[in-house]
Amino acid sequence: MKIILYMATSVNGNITSGKENSDWVNKNDWKYFNKVTKTSKVMVMGSGTFKQFKDDFPQKQALNVVVTNKKDLLDKQIRGAIFTNKSPKEVVNLISKMGYKQMALIGGEKLITSFLKENLIDEVYIDIHPYLIGEGKRLFTDVSKMFKKLKLLEVNEIGEDLVLLHYKVIK
Repeated sequence: MKIILYMATSVNGNITSGKENSDWVNKNDWKYFNKVTKTSKVMVMGSGTFKQFKDDFPQKQALNVVVTNKKDLLDKQIRGAIFTNKSPKEVVNLISKMGYKQMALIGGEKLITSFLKENLIDEVYIDIHPYLIGEGKRLFTDVSKMFKKLKLLEVNEIGEDLVLLHYKVIK
């Protein structure tokens, strides 16, 4: 199973402004996001990212998997979506057993960090937006003792001072 992390960040590594605001994400970013998630056919997110997509959920281009411990979400039954409280490795096994070969990990910070700590991420796409955001959620949490080497695969300017970096995680 190939796992691709796809995230939009500010220059200083924030994925939200304040607690949940990501309205600053550029429309050019969404084009690449949709391409990666459509190719992957599965997108995995935490409950905060689910809340952000709530008005447009499930996303039609891929199976939507929401990893959460919130009981009200675990009881949800929505076509095209799975709600689970499984660990990252269990989520990967579940998706693999369904016949999928690739998944896009799209947020949030705790879920991304848990996949990273279990050495499950194979590639990283980071859209760097031309903002410095003071308060907000970070791309990763609690990675102070971690060291991961990445190999740069490509850099694309995708308009309006926006840069897309594509890395392979060296394992």
